[in-house]
Amino acid sequence: MGEHAGLDYLSIRSLRKIYPKTSAPAVNDVNLDVRRGDLVALLGPSGCGKTTTLRMVAGLLEPSSGEIFVDGSDVVSTPVHKRGMGMVFQSYALFPHLTVEENVAFGLQMHRVPRGEISARVSQALDNVQLGHLAKRKPAALSGGQQQRVALARALVIQPTLLLLDEPLSNLDAKLREAMRKEIRAIQQESGTTTLFVTHDQDEALDMADRIAILNNGVIEQYDSPSAIYENPATRFVANFVGKANFIDVETRSSPSGGKYSVESALFGKLTVRGAPGIDASAALVVRPHRVSVAAKDERAGSLPSARARVRATSYTGNVRSYDLMLESGELMRADQLSAPDEQFRIGDEAYVSFEPDDAYLVSEC
Repeated sequence: MGEHAGLDYLSIRSLRKIYPKTSAPAVNDVNLDVRRGDLVALLGPSGCGKTTTLRMVAGLLEPSSGEIFVDGSDVVSTPVHKRGMGMVFQSYALFPHLTVEENVAFGLQMHRVPRGEISARVSQALDNVQLGHLAKRKPAALSGGQQQRVALARALVIQPTLLLLDEPLSNLDAKLREAMRKEIRAIQQESGTTTLFVTHDQDEALDMADRIAILNNGVIEQYDSPSAIYENPATRFVANFVGKANFIDVETRSSPSGGKYSVESALFGKLTVRGAPGIDASAALVVRPHRVSVAAKDERAGSLPSARARVRATSYTGNVRSYDLMLESGELMRADQLSAPDEQFRIGDEAYVSFEPDDAYLVSEC
């Protein structure tokens, strides 16, 4: 144990990776602390450095510089097979010629666990993922969701120092993906295994993670709880990547007082809004579509900031009716409303959009 032991089970310090024949780092000065027992999602677009970070933690890639501590011990120079980590890949990487129980037992055999203990641990692992009845089947006879659970059982049965998940749900259809993320989360919480999860799917990250690290161009733009990232994004990139967002150009008139800024919008006037720390004149106001109200001209919302618009498009997804509205400035604004039996607005209708200033959040443009 050392100075990095304690609540933070995984600590990453100044981690960088520069691939040969490239100038820009794939991972650039990443710092990350993961508390014991937490599931942390590495979230970002393709090429942002999230899988490279995961593979350096696993030992599959050597960092160009930086440190990785697991339970207080620096593991950068530790070979991958001695790190004791469990990994689930996007492809699951099951052995097609082995049965389900043989696949799960493989890691234990590599760790030279006594034969008598292997049988009991494999049986328990398969029960944990509700696949004990399929122990004798080969992977080809399983559904995608069942294969995914076998891969998870194989990773957990070795009682890993860390569980590393590299987009394991991306090959499943939407409905199964939603069901499996609930199962993975339940199994992870029950086992208490500290987990690092790579995904480009914001819904997965918001639904499963204790904390989310948003990566962009090799750096972490924000690391916080799912609710904080959604409600209080640090930058325009974070606000745009996680959830849907409207951006309103404003001028910052005064620095924050009590965590709030005074700003002015050409369309919505002077507002007092919450915002990220350290914002200068280059800023935008974020308003989530479900926080935007749409009213007919004679129902204009009294004291709320409001602007005239025209309906450009509508969409219906069962519980939500969405409107794309063209403001007088030429900007588009989206509003998501709980659907009513009859459509309130049609394409071409005039409407007024408004929002509560407390529902808006000021972010840096960069």
